[in-house]
Amino acid sequence: MEKSFRLKLLYCAGLALFWVVFLWNFWSKGVYALGMNAFIFLSLFFWLFLLELYKNGRYAKNDLAWIIPTVLIVASFSLYDNPFLKIVNLLVLPVMFVLFYSNALLAEKKTTYWNADFIIKLTGRALSILGEIHNSIKAYGALIIPASKTNKHIIMRIVAGMVLFLASALIVFIPLLSSADAVFSQKVEVITIWFENIFSTPLVYRIGVFIILSVVFFSAFTAWSKPFDHHEKEENNKQVDSIIVGIVLGGILCVYLFFLWIQVNRLWIGALPFDFKETEQLVKSGFWQLLALSLINIFIYFFAYKKTVPFVQKILIAFTIASLLLLASAGHRMGLYVIYYGFSYEKFFASYTVLYCAILYLWLIAQLFQNQRSNIVKFLIMLFLWMFAVVSIFPIEQFIFRTNMALHNLKDSRIILSEMRMLSPDVLPLVKKNKEKMLLEGEGYDWNKWIEDQEKLISEKVWYERNVMNIAFQ
Repeated sequence: MEKSFRLKLLYCAGLALFWVVFLWNFWSKGVYALGMNAFIFLSLFFWLFLLELYKNGRYAKNDLAWIIPTVLIVASFSLYDNPFLKIVNLLVLPVMFVLFYSNALLAEKKTTYWNADFIIKLTGRALSILGEIHNSIKAYGALIIPASKTNKHIIMRIVAGMVLFLASALIVFIPLLSSADAVFSQKVEVITIWFENIFSTPLVYRIGVFIILSVVFFSAFTAWSKPFDHHEKEENNKQVDSIIVGIVLGGILCVYLFFLWIQVNRLWIGALPFDFKETEQLVKSGFWQLLALSLINIFIYFFAYKKTVPFVQKILIAFTIASLLLLASAGHRMGLYVIYYGFSYEKFFASYTVLYCAILYLWLIAQLFQNQRSNIVKFLIMLFLWMFAVVSIFPIEQFIFRTNMALHNLKDSRIILSEMRMLSPDVLPLVKKNKEKMLLEGEGYDWNKWIEDQEKLISEKVWYERNVMNIAFQ
């Protein structure tokens, strides 16, 4: 076994050890246990991959376009408590990393066109971690038992036999025999209790998780760092039927224009109904309309882009502009909703989604005036990564609290300040400050209870689970 290979095995085992020591409380506290510890762990984890990228000669300056936002997302764990954002981070971060890291390994990564075939290939590469688990177990076995091939094989067979014997005896044979004979049950009770005490201790659980994570981390490193190549299929560039596409685009465009014309008084409203349920239905129907139409319109755009005659491309321009107008109307409606009812997690990210789609549509329109084919899917995902990274280090909860307090003072405001109790300790100093000024009174909600709960949550954190906001406002 080469020295560098052993070091990688030990590095992954060290990551697993760090997890079971400093991140173990995640099982009981959830995302609130992820602070400086998660930042350090993720930094060490991604550093292993980036170092391998550099050693293989695949690193290029343009890789900073995805490395920087990834670093920002990792850094957000050390800044805020925001539970909603951390949950989303845990889902988004690994997907984005595997996607862009795999692309970084390509020899022609600057010119590789991202399409459905490429995404499917990347998905298969992400799942290839499952195929490396067996090899990782063998590698750790060779590291722990550095014997000759024959002796090692015998030792592994002995260990496997002992494990199978203990498992079958404790789970099947002893329980069946104990139920058949009370005397036998009494004799072996001491043994079974001893094994139960051993396997029920937290230390054994941590050792088990340590072993599993060591194998998983090394499997991920091995699978995702392998050489990667991709060749675009010729049929992906072929032209589509311009007549069919032109009729479909033109027909949908007419439907959009008719909808905008007949609904203009309804869409560009200047006020909202006083009844909350009616307002919620009016706004949310527009927002879900936005999401559905945006996905459909982007798919249609991607299908028709640079694959038809120039006249159909002009129809595509008008189609995209009409899509942007639908987006603007929904965005205006969401803006009124926020002014009257204030921000929440849902309304903040809904507004942010509108901004994302607006930037995307403007870029798509601009690409129709370019002669060269643009990498649409790559830009779409890269834009998402950057906007998500920016919002990750943005003080969302403080922004929501400050904005709602300001909007609450407006005439006809329907904001209920007590609904902000869903916010995390990130706004604890702001709540205390506004409570001292008597600005949170009059709604019948006891903010003292909320303050006590947040202070207790922070005090129960171990020092390495805290973040900048916890430390700064102690």
